Amino acid sequence: MGNQRLRCPPNKTNLKGLNSNDFISRMPDDILIMVLSRLSVKEAVVTSILSTRWRFLWCNLKTLNFDARQALDNIDNDFRFYLSERYKYTKQVNGVIRSYNHPTLHHFRIRFYLTCEYTSVIDEWLKFAVKKKVESLELDLETNQKNYLHNTFNYSFPSRLSDKSTSHILIFPSANLESLKKLYLNSVNMREAVLGELLTKSPHLESISIHGSGYLTHIHVGGRDLKLKHFEIMECPHVVSVYLSDFGIESFAYVGQPIDLHLSGLPNLKNVVMSQGVAGLSNIVFGQISSCASTLQTLSFRIYHPMKIAKLYSIRQLPNIRKLTLTIVVRRDNCLLDFASLVNVFPNIQTFTIKLLRFSLMGRRRKLTYRASAHHHEHLKLFQILGYYGGIGDLELAAYMLQNANALEKIVIDPRTQLDKAIKATKDFSENNEEVARSSARLRLLPLLPQGVELVIL
Repeated sequence: MGNQRLRCPPNKTNLKGLNSNDFISRMPDDILIMVLSRLSVKEAVVTSILSTRWRFLWCNLKTLNFDARQALDNIDNDFRFYLSERYKYTKQVNGVIRSYNHPTLHHFRIRFYLTCEYTSVIDEWLKFAVKKKVESLELDLETNQKNYLHNTFNYSFPSRLSDKSTSHILIFPSANLESLKKLYLNSVNMREAVLGELLTKSPHLESISIHGSGYLTHIHVGGRDLKLKHFEIMECPHVVSVYLSDFGIESFAYVGQPIDLHLSGLPNLKNVVMSQGVAGLSNIVFGQISSCASTLQTLSFRIYHPMKIAKLYSIRQLPNIRKLTLTIVVRRDNCLLDFASLVNVFPNIQTFTIKLLRFSLMGRRRKLTYRASAHHHEHLKLFQILGYYGGIGDLELAAYMLQNANALEKIVIDPRTQLDKAIKATKDFSENNEEVARSSARLRLLPLLPQGVELVIL
């Protein structure tokens, strides 16, 4: 049944009325379905009116991606469009799922701003996806204007448990949950009991991403039977603790307030993304991940206050780290050399990326603040500064790496703003400013470039 296809062979009946030069409609099903997969769901469904040859072809699509990006942009520009766009969106989704009659579905995605007011509607969509044995499920119910603190009105992911604290119960056939491999939830509330039930009833679940959930507080995930490889918790404001133990997870990401984090018995954990509020980098954060020091290969940190970074005392070296990414919120022309010194904790690092988030351009300092003590990095091959704007802080950091990274092969300078598209950049961010930063990078860095090192300015 999983490979069943609704065929419309090009026989005399379904070719009636076609132009003799319509070679596209005479192509095999596989080719036409591949063409339809390049279209939006709305465009693919419209092809059903072309002829009987096309009538049911769109039902062979294994992906239904209801991404209302254009509508959300209209709403962000003028919220008065919300009611009309919401009506059109729900009508479109309901119309498609009523007509879709393929037995299985690979990927189902909802992306529109919908609150708990639409619980019954979203429940029906969820039941449809589960009935079709969906493998990848995305419920992205947030607009571009993210505000995770206002999660009281979130849709709540339903439970099969008779738990009085659960807002509503939706019965899923257990067999159908066995197909689920990937789950992405944004602005969807989920309780710990529901998460546990989901993990129990979805033996092939490999990836979970939860953004902006208002109910999660104490998260415990563990057990050797779990197939979960990727786990992500982003901006869930009430999370207090996370315990991960004894399963084959490969990557873990947490962005939010400081938490009690315990990692144990995770032999495959290679990639960690961490941001704990203003804590940024601290001895506590390094202590939380130290139990996985022997397996970690990639680390990413987000730092909100670069001038408040605590001194890192007696930090255990992480010799297996090959890639380090630091995302830093910059409000002034800060000195960034402390972050260059941080590389000493990772003696075998090969790729080091600094991503600078600037909410406005600020005056450039005229003088160097100080010079960091030299420490030669013997394995670093690629260094990148994203969000470079040509200030002294940027120049100090780039110059330090050029002087001290003995194995450096390439340095990448990207002056484009790194802010999320949802955040409205100020008028200061313009192509002219980017070009000034490019010119500054060429003028100041080319004379410092060691022989054999490539300078790439994007």
